[in-house]
Amino acid sequence: MAHLIPTAKKPRRGALYTCDEIVVISKHKADYRNQTTRALRAHVLRTKILVDMFNYWDAQRTLPSDEVACIERVKVNNEMNL
Repeated sequence: MAHLIPTAKKPRRGALYTCDEIVVISKHKADYRNQTTRALRAHVLRTKILVDMFNYWDAQRTLPSDEVACIERVKVNNEMNL
């Protein structure tokens, strides 16, 4: 009976990322969790996860083409994370 249980999870309602974005992020999950300090995790985030997310968004054409709009989007996201 265990083989009948679906293993793919849907993102929660109101999730920040789509299923495809979660797939991109999850490739680095083990590497991120293996880091022992906050600085090492930040390094993995900046050098691997965010790079792959940017490349995914660029391939999907979801990035704003206007530089001013892109800067405003970054400012809003940075303020939310504080």
